[in-house]
Amino acid sequence: MEELREDHDDGTVARVAAIDIAKASGMVCLRVPHDTIEGRRVQKVWTVASTTNTILELGDRLVCQGVERVVMEATGSYVRREGA
Repeated sequence: MEELREDHDDGTVARVAAIDIAKASGMVCLRVPHDTIEGRRVQKVWTVASTTNTILELGDRLVCQGVERVVMEATGSYVRREGA
């Protein structure tokens, strides 16, 4: 886990995850406030497989971390369905 210092409040989302999606896996970057040091954030990066169970586990992990926003990057075409 990497510790980052934040010197200003620029309106960024406090708890965020970014996922770079590939065919067989995804690279996840999680950034959340430090547990004990105000004004600091921690960042963790890891790879997840693109299996249903692993993706469900990732969702649970992000919910438990209180993630407010998830962004993704992928070279493929993804369509958001209404109600999803």
